[in-house]
Amino acid sequence: MSGDAVFLRPQAKLEPLVGRWYAWSHLIAPAQHAMNLTYRQLPLLQSFLATPSVHLAATRDPKMFGGPFVNLAPEDAPRVKQLVEQTNAGCSALLKLAGDLKELDKQLQDRASGYSLNEFYAGLPESLRGVVELVYDLNNHPQIRIHEDLLYEDDLGADQQEILLTTVAERERHFFMSTPRLDERDNHTLKLGFGDPRLDALASMRSKAGSFDEISRLLDVPDGQRDSFRAFFTTEAPTRQGQDYRGDGVRVRYFGHACVLIQTDEVSVLLDPMLAFENKEDGRLSFDDLPPFIDYVFLTHNHQDHTSPEMLLQLRHRIGHVLIPRNNAGSLCDPSMKLILKRLGFKSVQVLEPFDTVKLPGGELMSLPFPGEHVDLDIHTKQAAFLSLKGHGLMFLVDSDGWDVALYQRIMRRLKHKVDVLFLGMECHGAPLSWLYGPLLTKRISRRDDESRRLSGADCGRAWNVLQEIQAPQAFVYAMGQEPWLRFIMGLEYQEDSVQLVEANQFVKRCRDSGVEAELLYGSREFTL
Repeated sequence: MSGDAVFLRPQAKLEPLVGRWYAWSHLIAPAQHAMNLTYRQLPLLQSFLATPSVHLAATRDPKMFGGPFVNLAPEDAPRVKQLVEQTNAGCSALLKLAGDLKELDKQLQDRASGYSLNEFYAGLPESLRGVVELVYDLNNHPQIRIHEDLLYEDDLGADQQEILLTTVAERERHFFMSTPRLDERDNHTLKLGFGDPRLDALASMRSKAGSFDEISRLLDVPDGQRDSFRAFFTTEAPTRQGQDYRGDGVRVRYFGHACVLIQTDEVSVLLDPMLAFENKEDGRLSFDDLPPFIDYVFLTHNHQDHTSPEMLLQLRHRIGHVLIPRNNAGSLCDPSMKLILKRLGFKSVQVLEPFDTVKLPGGELMSLPFPGEHVDLDIHTKQAAFLSLKGHGLMFLVDSDGWDVALYQRIMRRLKHKVDVLFLGMECHGAPLSWLYGPLLTKRISRRDDESRRLSGADCGRAWNVLQEIQAPQAFVYAMGQEPWLRFIMGLEYQEDSVQLVEANQFVKRCRDSGVEAELLYGSREFTL
């Protein structure tokens, strides 16, 4: 290596973009990308162009963060107009796919009432020929099943992928669903697809020094942009806190939200990687504190705060295997995580059914059913986890709910080990159905129904009922989304009297009053079993 050895700065963000929008799983899967582009992104930009002052006023109100408002200034309107024009010109196939899916569904709902669906195939538009199957459920409700893997063959949207390098502060990042990433003077854009192996070389420089000249040549950085590109690097090595563990027990490191690392001297398992890049004096564990190699990454579900392309792409070169739940194949609301991860360049992906186990040195990991937080949609891509290592049992119920406690009675009968520590999400009043899944709906939902179906976990009462079945002596409330580095992806910031925090604190108090060790987690935490 040449003498110009540098590291990526901790504050450098590598944002994956699709058509200038922050990439999450529904912008990688082709059908879902088409629907979000057509029925969320373009209408949002058109609304901004029509009344930029309304959007500006809304973005100045902290309570409106996470709402459908573009966080750009009126003087940005010409660049937004240019983005709209480029999108319409460059994404015509995606726009056609979305329109055809919606129109076909309308025809089915209007005309199909139980009679054979064969007659509809002759009228399929070109965008849907060979990639859909028309079916009924057992109540004669017509449905469109998508051959998702065949849509990937057409590479729809793949040419829209790029990587944005920025040093914007974590709390200043624009909300991912409402504001596109326009070119800014201090940013740098790499025209790379997400599966490009060159990303591994760049991401590895977070922890290992590399040659600035070599990485510049590898990424085809023009000579005139070398100085601006160099601003993302430093000669100072990152500060690390105990990446490896060589003790006799089981070390548990909580990185915030739902991100937990479990380590023994033989194996490491990372759940739902979504963590801080910036190093702060608040004692947080950050990206720099992850081990050089992670044997298993376990993803619980396909929401943006649990399956993050930004995190996964930068960890790709140091991950052994990714464990994911199966999906409801062909469903528009439940894209395949396996296909998404393949597009992200992952090679070793294992799909788990509920109660499947993965043998580990000194124990095993079991996938568990995960009810709740998916607004009553028929989504299968969700799993909780039970991890047994060296005689200790840890259960991660993430955003599970507790409406049917009999499920947890059945789960406990399946386990071979007791549960020593329970992690439970308690965001008990989440966003309504349309906030995340609105672009996929082919028929308008009433406000009443929309408000009744929320991305919610357990409240105090339901969490307590779950704990009574599991009988864990220690309980942690987690996955509340309050860490500052999550603001741009969660779109929420609780106050002390917010119902979510009130319910979580009530649960912690009830546990402690009953002799159960309990804590509401925030930021970082570490303990050893």
